[in-house]
Amino acid sequence: MVLSTGLFRAISGTACGILAAASIATGAAAAPPTVHQAATITVAQPAAMLPAASGPVAVATAKLASWLTTQANLNLRTGNSTRKRIILTMPKGTSVKVHARASNGWYKVTHKSRTGWASGRYLAAKKPVNSSKSKLPSIPLSHQNRGPNKTSRVVLTYDDCPRNLSSFKAVINYAAKSNIGLVIAPTGDCLVSFRHRYGVDLAALARAKGQWVINHSVNHVDLRWLSCTQGARELRGTGVRTNYGRPPYGAINSRVRCAYSRADMKIWTWTHDTLDWMVRSKSTTVARAGAARRGDTVLMHMQWEGFTPDSIRQIRNRLSDRGIGLCRAYHGKDGRGAVARTPVYLPSSLPC
Repeated sequence: MVLSTGLFRAISGTACGILAAASIATGAAAAPPTVHQAATITVAQPAAMLPAASGPVAVATAKLASWLTTQANLNLRTGNSTRKRIILTMPKGTSVKVHARASNGWYKVTHKSRTGWASGRYLAAKKPVNSSKSKLPSIPLSHQNRGPNKTSRVVLTYDDCPRNLSSFKAVINYAAKSNIGLVIAPTGDCLVSFRHRYGVDLAALARAKGQWVINHSVNHVDLRWLSCTQGARELRGTGVRTNYGRPPYGAINSRVRCAYSRADMKIWTWTHDTLDWMVRSKSTTVARAGAARRGDTVLMHMQWEGFTPDSIRQIRNRLSDRGIGLCRAYHGKDGRGAVARTPVYLPSSLPC
């Protein structure tokens, strides 16, 4: 996926570019963690959105910091695991109120009157460093922005993870019936979660409906902070196995390029960012996606308002009014007839 002009990636929002964050986090704990409570807890969201207590609460002997600052775009979740639902994405440099700390390093915090859990790996008392080492490239290479789409048609791409199976099926079924070819980029954590919850493979479901599927890492971590070997391991894990991938947040440096090369993947970011994770507005997301130019790769996320049949219908109509078409669903080698299953490995030139 949070995070189009190459100014962001990566969520996001789990979004996936410089301004689009998606899931920054560590893996889930094997057992319910011990929770250390601060003196006061203010819950500003429905109790149903918070994880249920799993047992007696141990009080921390050391005093918790009252406030911490996000060191990167960071997801606030309903529980202390990357498998929990994303409430919102907190921008890098945001100060959050701390309520408790779990034994797996996650913190219970409040941001914008919403209370949830965030990975302590990306929280600290200090302000984040904005050195040249951590900056994202302002103008990514054009070939990695457009990927294998060499046509004048627009490609709608969706990162991270859908809210549930029914919403995912509704979108891919609509796309297939409407002869629209989407690019789906789920994280490995998302694939594993849906296998456990529903017994289905999201990648296989999408491919069966003529949709394209690319890699988006396992945990949606910022790959720039990993070595080439660690990055390649993250790409080869439980995520999508294919020849194209999108780095979380669109974050790229020499180590990231090395990791993708070692994993035998090409990088595909985007050219047009809707910032859907930030605006969380269907009308705004549709308007921004509908303003794409010929050949654009549009960035959106499966957990936000652009990932519905009606949103895609409106985007298609807006583009059509300007004489621009969407990438078509896959029809096999002959390019005609019923929609066919897309191959695991994308062609060098997408048959849009």
